[in-house]
Amino acid sequence: MREAERLDYEGVPAKVFRAEHIIAIAASVGRSKDKARIEQLLQQADVDKTYLADVLQRHKLKLPTL
Repeated sequence: MREAERLDYEGVPAKVFRAEHIIAIAASVGRSKDKARIEQLLQQADVDKTYLADVLQRHKLKLPTL
């Protein structure tokens, strides 16, 4: 949560997980639907690849073969 993005949603402040963290969580679980989610996020979200690599390295994770 420390690195969550802060935004305003209809006047209410909110914290949202970054796409890079969602990808890392999906990589740690490794189900086929998680692999599909990773692929979708990599294609559609504005993913900071350097930041993603750092998150994966910190948690000793690797992206699955897609």
